[in-house]
Amino acid sequence: MPSDRPFALLVTWTCYGTWLPGDSRGYVSNTLLLERGFEPKQNTPGTPYIADDNYTRERARALQRGDTAYLSPALALVAAQALIEAAKDRGWRIVQGAIMANHVHVVVQDCPDDGPTVRRILKGTSQNALSRHVGKNKRWWTSGGSDRYKHGEPAIRAAIEYVARQRRALAQIVDMRVELVVETTLPRRGLSPP
Repeated sequence: MPSDRPFALLVTWTCYGTWLPGDSRGYVSNTLLLERGFEPKQNTPGTPYIADDNYTRERARALQRGDTAYLSPALALVAAQALIEAAKDRGWRIVQGAIMANHVHVVVQDCPDDGPTVRRILKGTSQNALSRHVGKNKRWWTSGGSDRYKHGEPAIRAAIEYVARQRRALAQIVDMRVELVVETTLPRRGLSPP
């Protein structure tokens, strides 16, 4: 049953290899058990994140295919412009976006009430633009991501404010325009991403 309340999606995904299962910052993935098997992920609102499981993290690192992908300010700008074009082509509106060196947040309105589809389109088009920009195919994004459904003005406003306050954003999108590109130093391999 359609609602006349305003609707938006808060879509989030990470750069490839930058936030592995087992990460000390917390994660929503299966946790590997030393004696075989795994503890299933818990991805329901209010469930605390599991954090800092060295065995799970090292196994994920060993299975990683390709280099970890961090975005530079120039690459963040390419991704931001690709996200805007993908939205524009479909009649969607990105009201707020933040592209960091290791992950992306986007608040989208006038889009289908189907987070996985919206996320796949945004990731796919920006993946293609980034690979074209560097002149070779590369895996930029981790599979999956998060889709948060925001219904009503207070929920949408909170999502917009959350994304607008992202620290270390390399590029921000405000109402379908790139508003800010910030120069920053990228971390060396082995250090925690910004």
